[in-house]
Amino acid sequence: MTLSATILAIGLAATTVLAVKPEGNRATRENGRVIYERSCLFCHGAEGKGDGPAGWFIGRYEAPRPRDFTSEGFKLRSTESGSLPTDQDLFRTVTRGIPGYMPSFAGLTDTERWQVIAYVKSFNPAFQTETPVPLLLGGPAPLASPTSIETGRALYVRFECHTCHGKDGRGDGPVSEAGDLKDASGLRIVATDLTRPLSFKNGSSPQDLVRTLMTGLDGTPMPSYAVQLTGKEDEAWYLAQYLLSLSSGPFP
Repeated sequence: MTLSATILAIGLAATTVLAVKPEGNRATRENGRVIYERSCLFCHGAEGKGDGPAGWFIGRYEAPRPRDFTSEGFKLRSTESGSLPTDQDLFRTVTRGIPGYMPSFAGLTDTERWQVIAYVKSFNPAFQTETPVPLLLGGPAPLASPTSIETGRALYVRFECHTCHGKDGRGDGPVSEAGDLKDASGLRIVATDLTRPLSFKNGSSPQDLVRTLMTGLDGTPMPSYAVQLTGKEDEAWYLAQYLLSLSSGPFP
């Protein structure tokens, strides 16, 4: 793997600082259980099925519901569609939270976040048998320019992003407006308003957007564009640049 590919793999998979996790032993999981029961159970439930007291109400009529850790696919990943997230993916989500739905737990120490992640992984036996591998996108990010942004706009049209997100990215495309978007549970879901980057569930930096484009958001109508973009690294960045151009920011 080239140095640039390694750097970008880390950028797509990790938080700003690549946090080092402690050994995943019984004591780590037990400490994680205590943190989980204090901070996570109310939404995700005692057995991690997304059926906590608040989980019954959240997402009752519209998506998203709290994550079912025992069986459902994970939306926020650096891995290919249908795969488990990496540990760093989970750490990023716990640290950042999900705007509008899940709070940030950056107030916990790094060790405490890793402990609760170890406990969450114990709900799903697939974590014991699979080794999630992040997607790679080689090459450095190109600088944004009027030409690259216009190329991104053309890609937005070619990939028919406007059918859900709308011509101007406001989440008002015809499919979304008709109420035809559903998640894997059959709940109605609305397309993201791309003019409001601080509401992006998977982050709003260029690296975050490229990661979302490459992996998709499992369980939602947002597909992976890995097939279309693999080997066309610059196009992924151009599309991300166009998406960011739809708003004046602020950006991370």
